[in-house]
Amino acid sequence: MRKRSTWQRFSAETRDSINQALFAGGMPQESIALYSRWWQLETYLRSLLYVELRSAYGVDWSNHIGQGATSRQQMDEARKYMATADWEDPLSYLDIGKLFPRLEEHWGLVAPSLMDKETFLARKPELMAIRNRLGHLRRPHEDDLGRLQQTLRDLEKGAFTAYSSYNTYRQIDRETSDPVVDAWIHEEHRTAQRLINHARQQYEVGFNLYHSLRPYAQPPNPGSPITGNPGSVWVATFNTITRDVDPAVLWRDSYLNKNSRELLIHMLVDYGSVTFTFPAVDDGARVSDAIGESFDAVLLSLRSRNHLSDLDVSETPLRDIRLDPRIQIASGWNIIDESTVPVTIFSA
Repeated sequence: MRKRSTWQRFSAETRDSINQALFAGGMPQESIALYSRWWQLETYLRSLLYVELRSAYGVDWSNHIGQGATSRQQMDEARKYMATADWEDPLSYLDIGKLFPRLEEHWGLVAPSLMDKETFLARKPELMAIRNRLGHLRRPHEDDLGRLQQTLRDLEKGAFTAYSSYNTYRQIDRETSDPVVDAWIHEEHRTAQRLINHARQQYEVGFNLYHSLRPYAQPPNPGSPITGNPGSVWVATFNTITRDVDPAVLWRDSYLNKNSRELLIHMLVDYGSVTFTFPAVDDGARVSDAIGESFDAVLLSLRSRNHLSDLDVSETPLRDIRLDPRIQIASGWNIIDESTVPVTIFSA
């Protein structure tokens, strides 16, 4: 099958809107390119801060981003009829002018995944000038795109560290003294034996529990609990083998409940598998329950198929604007690990 270009995969409405902006609205083509590159930069910085704050502080993470973002988020609740998929994410309401100070404030968490601090902070004035030009619809400087692409190139190494550490799954020592290990490795959770056996026998779904470690974190000592360790992340993986998970269906309130959503870092969706990540710093009993709730949700949402997916696996899926940002499909947070070399993340 011949691979379609990105332009061919756009909806007719999207193609028409871009054409009208360029040829009837007087929009410089460089502005589209610049906005696209800025989207890459800012979404990476926001997602990085999110993952590191979640892994360090667990359910308390949003208290470390300042009140401005949460206040604006609460104001948006008055217009739920026009809510977007991001409305539950307080970081998406954080002004760009406050994002850089938050990164600096939590530099110990994000440093391995950026560039050296002096260089990064020195770029801020130029980056903010570019962002202001975009935000106020001013035409870009002829060097803006080059400056932005150079910043993305300089972030390549750090981004690889952020993503690959997230996806480097560590086997769990069965002798580890830990409530989550007891619950799901030794199957002491009240639902563990039922779910694991039922999933394997009736759905051909295999379950595995791992943990990963953020770059800033120290690994627990051998045999010591993983629970309570800032920077450790629980990784609950469900191999769906011959069935396909629909992320929009799985995310429904009736499947994935409030406890699971509050603790969840990401739901990582891939062909033939779905993975849930939780901060190990959170309460072990709650995390154990959330893994069980996620397990139930996966089994409820599975659809019988003779193949894995209707999607063409030769093409990277375009991001669905209706999906919560915690759902990651074909992103760095679920496809890049230490073996993914050589790779360019931003292609800048």
